[in-house]
Order: sequence, then C-alpha cells, then structure tokens
Amino acid sequence: MLAEKIMITQVVTAVTHERVGEVHDKMNTHKLRMIPVVDQSNCVLGVLSTFSIMQSIIPEYLNSGDLQQISYAPDLDIVQRNYISIMQRSVQEFMDTSPLFVHKNDSLLSVAAAISAHGKHEYALVVDHEKRLLGIISSGDILNRLKLKANEV
Repeated sequence: MLAEKIMITQVVTAVTHERVGEVHDKMNTHKLRMIPVVDQSNCVLGVLSTFSIMQSIIPEYLNSGDLQQISYAPDLDIVQRNYISIMQRSVQEFMDTSPLFVHKNDSLLSVAAAISAHGKHEYALVVDHEKRLLGIISSGDILNRLKLKANEV
C-alpha cells in the first residue's frame, strides 16, 4: 500500500506570521498536536507542535536535563509567564524547520519506519518534489489501517 492511499488530504495549516496563540487555538479546535506551516504556494516551511511549544516555555536549564543538580526549580508562575509571552509571538520563531517528509508513492511500511526512526513527532508530511503539502499521515492512521486489515483476516 502506498502513502497516497492512507494520507489525510484535508490538512489544517498555518502561516509564519500567525501568532503561536492563534495556531494553538486551531490545534485545540481541530484536536491536533501539530500543524504544518506553509507559504503562499503551499510549500512546507516547518511545523508547529504542542511539543515545540512546550519546549519553548520550559526554561532551558530544565530542558537540558539539569534539574537534578539544581536546588531551586521555577514554580509554575514562571512557566505561565513564558506561555503568555510565547503565545503573542510569531509561529516562525518556534516552528520546527526539519519535519519528516515522505512522498505519495512511498510504501506504507517505509513511512511507518521513517516515523519510528524520526522519533520527534508521530506524523509524516506527504509532499511533492517541491515540498508542496499533499497530505499527512500519523502513526495513529497507520495503526488504524493495520487494525482494519487484521479484522479482515
């Protein structure tokens, strides 16, 4: 089976000048954890995810894993202030510019392996040779397809 047979083609997208808060609201409305960021030609520039937002609001010394060596950790108020500040800034500042790209003619097995190996997010963006967004495949989409196939047996 090819990627184009399972990809979701109605993809919610964002643009670089949108505020993180606006895109986060889109994510909540559509029950998404990631939104591709595209230009006016629908070429993928990156993605904004709940993961990238979370990484941005947590102080760097905590992200680096040094929490055990620090006698004082910030309280939730500091994280809340970071969240409020970041929500007003542009998506371009916080998007991940190296998402996982696959092509519509890639096998589902190769897409599943790529998602597993990428390790950062649970999705692959299906793009053409110019990185124009064609669709998206999540690990959940693949698991659901496997479940359907298993039920047919």
